[in-house]
Amino acid sequence: MRIRRLLGMLVVVTMVFAFSSMAVGKDLLFADYKAVEVQEFEVPPHVPAPDTSGDQLAENIVYQVRRYAQKYGIFEIIIKEGTAEVPAGKKTLLIRGEVAEYTHPTVGGRIGRSFIPFGEHTGTAYFAAKYQFIDKETGQVIHEEFLRTSSTGAEDTVDYAMLRNAEAAAKVMYSVEK
Repeated sequence: MRIRRLLGMLVVVTMVFAFSSMAVGKDLLFADYKAVEVQEFEVPPHVPAPDTSGDQLAENIVYQVRRYAQKYGIFEIIIKEGTAEVPAGKKTLLIRGEVAEYTHPTVGGRIGRSFIPFGEHTGTAYFAAKYQFIDKETGQVIHEEFLRTSSTGAEDTVDYAMLRNAEAAAKVMYSVEK
């Protein structure tokens, strides 16, 4: 009986190690880049968003990518365009895009969600942006992504939805190649 239990535990541990090594063995999408430069995002005239939201999103992306860079140690330099120069010889990833949605929270939405079990924990503010990840040297678009995020119940603001959007972009950068 003990041998069966021991063999069962050994099989489970072996499977865990096998799956974790498979995940670690894959290449990251932007692993060969050493620097990240973020441009201010465009705010098209048809999107009801403040003109400063493109700059604020760029600042949030720099912050979130730095957080993940500290955790995973991939990028050496992460800057907003125009704040500093990337040293020559560093392969640079350029991030740019445009704001697609900027929706303020609504009282009606909050009231409606309060009738749903645990619905009061969801937010009613939304933010969306189109991202382009570009090799700065060649100008080639490497990856495009459309990200839409919402706020949460405790932080029901567009600013928080925008911060979550920047975090989603950082997660895309650190995700495994598709």
